[in-house]
Amino acid sequence: MREEAKAQLNMMLLFLISNLLALALLPVYQIYSGGLGEAGNNPWTPIYYLIYIIIVTAIILIIAKLGKKGLLKAIFYFAIAWAMWYALFPFFFYFGIPFSDFISLGLAIALTIWMLKNPEWYVMDLVGILVTVGIALIFGLSLSLIPAVVLLSAFAIYDAIAVHFTKHMITLADSVIEEKLPAMFVLPAKRDYSFKRAKGIKSTKTGGKEKEAYYMGFGDVLIPGVLVISSAHNLNLIAGVFVLAGSLLTMLLLIEMVNKGKPQPGLPFLNAGALAGLLFYLLLRQSLYLC
Repeated sequence: MREEAKAQLNMMLLFLISNLLALALLPVYQIYSGGLGEAGNNPWTPIYYLIYIIIVTAIILIIAKLGKKGLLKAIFYFAIAWAMWYALFPFFFYFGIPFSDFISLGLAIALTIWMLKNPEWYVMDLVGILVTVGIALIFGLSLSLIPAVVLLSAFAIYDAIAVHFTKHMITLADSVIEEKLPAMFVLPAKRDYSFKRAKGIKSTKTGGKEKEAYYMGFGDVLIPGVLVISSAHNLNLIAGVFVLAGSLLTMLLLIEMVNKGKPQPGLPFLNAGALAGLLFYLLLRQSLYLC
């Protein structure tokens, strides 16, 4: 139980570190960002994102069912390499480093090769931080508050349906673990745990009692992070901190539910906490103005 508690604490720390790093890098990406534009203010934009995710997920599940493991890996690793390149470039560009595009591309390729050669939990977690921080910044800066709120609401509903009703998200998670695909943070709950030997969600319990590891999808950090960044960008840094604090508080409830032994969709909990944090900040600011 002690090791499991440490893994749960590490999960919260990883969520906190990723979001704090995104907030710290916000000035860098604000310089690079070209502004919101029409799409950033359109509340239908996040719905288009969700439709895109549903289509891509369906394609991935079909490929997995057909047993096309090579194609499945190619899709995941290409997507992650592209995401890392896209996320890293603004950082190098901001500091005026020559050949920023080539450097960020080279680093993304090198990390992707490392994942292929050594698909261990710490490699996945490092890549996950880079991807979630960079993409949360890019999406958070590209959406105004209302579209960001719509995005969190829509993805929370989708995640709940995908886990509790269609259950295709559990099937996808099993495929991700079995094929060692970069899509989830891995938090070991046993000292001798190796992600290379993991076989699926069901294998995370040994003897029906102790978990070997906890898993958290990149999206469980990325999606709440979009509202963290959007709030900090469109309001102020304190608003972003309130959103982050709200997500962290509901993560405690999520962990308690996971401890009962059933896979839980993370976004309904984390997004609800993020939205509650934003609402609390707005009410507090309004009350201070009235005073």
